[in-house]
Amino acid sequence: MSQSIVDIIGFKEDLGLDYDTLKDLYMVFVEELIQEREKVNSHLILHEVEIIRKSVHNIKGIASSYRAILVFESARDLDVKLKLQDFEELNSFVEDLNKRIDEAVKELKIYFGEKQVLS
Repeated sequence: MSQSIVDIIGFKEDLGLDYDTLKDLYMVFVEELIQEREKVNSHLILHEVEIIRKSVHNIKGIASSYRAILVFESARDLDVKLKLQDFEELNSFVEDLNKRIDEAVKELKIYFGEKQVLS
């Protein structure tokens, strides 16, 4: 299976992890991604930009650490919009981030044989 969203194999090889440890780490990553996504979405409705920026920053960090490059890039693009206070197309950037997170979670759950339940 090709990891187009998450570089699972590269992460595994760089760290020399066994399958069970790798799976455990990525399931924690999935939980963190989903929690941060929920924060972004709920605070977007409330127009709480600073809280959104913090969650987007967290997403960038964990996505980079776990080699979820497309999630990282989407979060980075949203972060730039927030820093520039360019709120005109903010919803579309959040939608793109949501899409990339969903794709990463789906790919990881398929790779590790987990039931696909997205929050």
